[in-house]
Amino acid sequence: MLGEVYFAQGKREEAEQAFLKAIELEPRLSASYTSLATIYAAQNKLDAAITKLDEAHRLAPKNLAPLMMLGQPQQQRGELAKAQEAYTTALAINPRFAPAANNLAWLISETDGDKEKALQLAQTAKEAAPDDPRISDTLAWILYKRGVYQRALVLLEDSAAKLPEEPTIQYHLGMTYAKIGNKDAARKALVAATSTKREFRQLADAKRALTELN
Repeated sequence: MLGEVYFAQGKREEAEQAFLKAIELEPRLSASYTSLATIYAAQNKLDAAITKLDEAHRLAPKNLAPLMMLGQPQQQRGELAKAQEAYTTALAINPRFAPAANNLAWLISETDGDKEKALQLAQTAKEAAPDDPRISDTLAWILYKRGVYQRALVLLEDSAAKLPEEPTIQYHLGMTYAKIGNKDAARKALVAATSTKREFRQLADAKRALTELN
């Protein structure tokens, strides 16, 4: 598809026009709506992205890709209930779809929802994708919140080894080390988390924890 070629070349305006033309020619092809939504999401045009993903889902209700993509801009807009609905719908299609189980587990955990359901979903995701470091991180943080620090630590050490530049994982690792009394390791992980140039939601918490350790 011409739009995909333009998008791969970084020509977003040309890609957008190509996908719009594709929709005009074949309005029932859901992939064009999904691709167009990808462009809008990259431009932070969240309303436009959500509209196109809704259309893609309507055209292909059993396709998991639009549902997974739909949850992300909804999370960015703070529409967490709608994001949960998208992931829940994806799991109704495939109960062992790891990305949806992981994201839903994370949302439930972070919004103080059903803790048992969050744990069950995270375990389902881990079983389906045992080597994914982000899924291991989700399960580990849920275990951390339950006080199961040693098991969380095993998961986080593996995740950090695979994604050493990921600040959220380093933050979770540092907090877990602190809980088991390994202050040197905690400090090292929190320094790694706070030294990154990448923004992450728990940056202020990581800086506060590092100050308390020092």
